[in-house]
Formats: sequence, structure tokens, C-alpha cells
Amino acid sequence: MNEISDVRSTQAPDHAQHIVAWLRKLGVLVRRNAEDCGPEQMALYAEMLIRDFPRAAFSNAALHYVAEGCEWWPPFATLRKLLDEHWRAFQRGRRDSRLPQITSNDSKKPLDGTDLQWRRYFDRGEMQNWVGADEGAIDRSVSQFRRERALGLIRQQSPRAFEDITRNPAVEAPNNDTWGDPVGLRRSLNEANRSPLRAVFGQIARSAVGRYAPENMAIVDEIFPKNG
Repeated sequence: MNEISDVRSTQAPDHAQHIVAWLRKLGVLVRRNAEDCGPEQMALYAEMLIRDFPRAAFSNAALHYVAEGCEWWPPFATLRKLLDEHWRAFQRGRRDSRLPQITSNDSKKPLDGTDLQWRRYFDRGEMQNWVGADEGAIDRSVSQFRRERALGLIRQQSPRAFEDITRNPAVEAPNNDTWGDPVGLRRSLNEANRSPLRAVFGQIARSAVGRYAPENMAIVDEIFPKNG
């Protein structure tokens, strides 16, 4: 560190210490080699990161995002990339005034019924990183694909849940006719049956088909048996 003539961390020691504490938490959450997370490396990482990110970028939400994307302690370039992704998303959400607030005067009715089920379905997926109980580690691209597929389905069937999750307008109106199409329904159910959250989706499908297309309930019973 003495070889660096422009040492930003000495100009904002509190900021630097906050970054170092954040990095130590990350070191607990991921696997690492013996040489990782030493004092010199921590100091150098902090010195580089303090040049690109404000203190607010090193939040618990960012910690969760980075740790989720790294099985092992990340090299600096990877760490910076993940932090940048999260910080940009945070800024975009704040700029659009769509991030949830601790206190809010929002008069929107809380989610209930099927909308609440869709929200819980997504939340369970996020907590499990879209990995099934019978699966080991999966590639991050697979998790991302499953997440985007779930969001697309939620956007179509529950705009309110989609907007609650993403803070973005759903635009599309729910197309409940899809439950009445036996070919499309069977295809969707078969795909959902391979999902790590198949049981939750089965409950949602049973409720929706019972409401919009009871004549197709036999297809739901076939793929998602009540006793299964």
C-alpha cells in the first residue's frame, strides 16, 4: 500500500473501514483459500473499491447479491462487476421511485388471494436460489433462466404480484384463457413439474384452473395428483 501515491482510503478512513468490514462478512459467506482475506488483500481491495463506489453500495442487499454469485472468494474484477450490477440496479430503482420504503403512504391494497400465492412462489424461489431440494449446485445461468421464466409467468398471470416484486409496471393484462387451452396447459404444467417449486405451482394451477377452466382439472390431477 505504501507504493500507491494516491491513497484514497486515508482520505476517508470511515468509508474504508466500512468496506473492509463488508469484505470480511463476504469472506464468511463464501469458500476461500488460506491466502484469501488477509489484511493486505483486504486493504488493497478497499483501496480500489473506494474509488468506484459510495458507502451506500456496501449494503447487506449487495452482500447477498455478491455472495449468491460467488461460490469462492472472488478476484477483484469479478467482485467489482457484481457490485456494479447491484449498485446500478439500486440507482435505477431509486431514480424511478420504485424501491420499497421502510415507511410508506402507498394506498395500494396489500396482495391477497392468488396474487399473494404468486408472490410467495417467487419469494421461495429466491430463498432457494431456484435450486430444487434434490439438486446439488447448479450453474448461475440456470438459476437466472428459472428466475426470468418465473417472472414471465407471474407477469402474465398476476400483474399485481409482478409489480410488487419488480416495482415495474406489468403492462400485460392477465390472460386467463391459457388455462382453458388443454394443449398449452399440459405443456406449461409439464414444464412446471420439472421446477424446484413444482408443489407450489401445482397449488396455483389447481386454483386457477378450478376458477377459469374447470373442464381441464383432469389434466392438473394427472400431472399434479392431489395425493402427490
